[in-house]
Amino acid sequence: MASITKTFKHSLGKEEAARRIRERVSSEKINRAMIATVTREVWTDPYNLDFSMIIFNYRLDGDLSIADDSITLNLTLPMGSATFKGMIDDQISKQMELMMK
Repeated sequence: MASITKTFKHSLGKEEAARRIRERVSSEKINRAMIATVTREVWTDPYNLDFSMIIFNYRLDGDLSIADDSITLNLTLPMGSATFKGMIDDQISKQMELMMK
């Protein structure tokens, strides 16, 4: 299986970054018209999230860790999604950029 690991730098501080991610995940669960829809959300502590999402009709499982100045995202891509890996990577990057502004 393919995977994507990305680190996003931010200057928001750990608390604010976590607040924004929690808020965004909640709004995406309500608005099912988004390109990416979170289907499972488990916060293992205030700064670590295990999740599943649907993007481009593929289910992705992942985890996200929030640090003082960065966020690390790991995604496992299902079989058959290799064709869309670049599009998935781009969409994830755009969404993280919007959250961290």
